[in-house]
Amino acid sequence: MVVQDVVPINRAAALFPGNQPHLATIWRWAQRGVRGIKLETVAIGGRRYVSPEAVERFIAATTAAAEVRDAS
Repeated sequence: MVVQDVVPINRAAALFPGNQPHLATIWRWAQRGVRGIKLETVAIGGRRYVSPEAVERFIAATTAAAEVRDAS
C-alpha cells in the first residue's frame, strides 16, 4: 500500500459504492471482518487509514465468499 493513496478511516465511507456504510461498520470490518475477511488498514502515527485498493479487494473477496456460500 502506497502511503499517498490512503485516506483516514473516518472518511473511508466515501470509497464504497452505493449507500455509504456507517463508520462503526467500517471499524467492525477492519477489526472483526465479515465471512473471515478483514478490511485492510494501516496505522500511521497512531491513526488508521485505508486505501481505495484495499476497499476494492475487500468488496471482491466478500462478494466471492457470499457467492460460494449461496451456491452451497
